[in-house]
Amino acid sequence: MAYFDNNATTRPNPEVQEAFEGALRESWSNPSSPYHSGAEVRVRLDRARENVARTLQVGEEQVAFTSGATEANNAVLAHAANFFDSSARVVVSSIEHPSVLEPADHWFSGRALTVPVEPTGVVDTNRLRALLEEVPEVRLVSLMAANNETGVLQPWGETTSLCRERGIHFHCDATQWVGKFPSSGFSACSSFSASAHKFGGPKGVGILVSELANPFILGGNQENGRRSGTENYPVIEATSVACEVIRSHLPEFSDRSSWRDSFEERMLFDFPGLQILGKEVPRLWNTSMFLLPDYENLRYVGKLDKLGFEVSTGSACSIGKDESPSVSLAMGFSTEQSQRLIRMSSYAEETEDDWMSLATAFCDARDELDEESSGSPVISL
Repeated sequence: MAYFDNNATTRPNPEVQEAFEGALRESWSNPSSPYHSGAEVRVRLDRARENVARTLQVGEEQVAFTSGATEANNAVLAHAANFFDSSARVVVSSIEHPSVLEPADHWFSGRALTVPVEPTGVVDTNRLRALLEEVPEVRLVSLMAANNETGVLQPWGETTSLCRERGIHFHCDATQWVGKFPSSGFSACSSFSASAHKFGGPKGVGILVSELANPFILGGNQENGRRSGTENYPVIEATSVACEVIRSHLPEFSDRSSWRDSFEERMLFDFPGLQILGKEVPRLWNTSMFLLPDYENLRYVGKLDKLGFEVSTGSACSIGKDESPSVSLAMGFSTEQSQRLIRMSSYAEETEDDWMSLATAFCDARDELDEESSGSPVISL
């Protein structure tokens, strides 16, 4: 089975699995306990934190481990709501992950402003700049580094500067960036989040790097007093190992965009009328999302699954919701068009041959759908 849904989650690499199992088996003591075995786990946990901080190019004292990027994003918005006065406003982009959009609407009901995106999928920085000038009450801006559906890179560096100049807290959801590109530059953000299972690490552990000193979960003194609760050392150690593995792969990753580009060129040739989202702007090297000229995406997903290829219709967090994906609507697509969008996302294990085989599988799937639509008595099961 060729797996092309890595923006949803990646396969934990063997070293990560081994590190997790070893820590679970041998280092199960509470790292806050005063005796030797607990202190030993504390030393290992601190070493893991140092390694993660080195990968992210930040100070270890800024790193707090959470249950995922969703918790990290929620923590920033909830903290802002409690820290800033009642007139404070926040700005988010229209293509943010639900873990930003929903808490922004919850904690800043009626005070959350949305900045639109261009048809290319890139946030409109002119509109953002105008908002910051027009609304002096803005205290926080949240913008992702790269979109999880289209792969389009966002102007987070420019936004960092805009916010710094005005004394505004800038939060960046870097979940799709970390593990695919070097993390240099994120240290200039007021805060940013990442998730281990997006780069070969385990699920259930996220990273919040922040200037905030205030606690966001009360009841203990863990994570430098910011997030109470016994640390999950096994997944933290596995995350540290994932960081080590990914550092060795980063130099080769960017060249793999040519594999994706060749796949897209073939798809454009074989599927007249196909539209690739964000093709004209910089994207993640691993991501391709396009609008098919015919048939609903779920029909293609089912056919491709039987042919040995796993692809997605978009964000896993949006699957099962009644409404159309917010990203496609923000980019100007209709509800009907949203039902013809498919996303492919590779990672470390997928090869150039896998990409080209996927293009062939799309053609085979379309042939089956054409046959079914023609009223043929042959039924595909």
